[in-house]
Amino acid sequence: MKRKYSPEEVEAHMSGRLYINTDDLNIFIKRKGLHAWTMNLGNPYSWVIMGAELLFIAIILFILL
Repeated sequence: MKRKYSPEEVEAHMSGRLYINTDDLNIFIKRKGLHAWTMNLGNPYSWVIMGAELLFIAIILFILL
């Protein structure tokens, strides 16, 4: 069953800097104790966002070079 996980549940599933949980609907996860965010790599939309970012960077580099 897919649902949004609480911050306590996220910390239990966090493995170092990576967070992969296919049952969690959250795309962006706030990291505890830091002013940083990470992406849930188990969510397919996070891969779409990363692909769009890489495509944007490639286009900018192509234009500038």
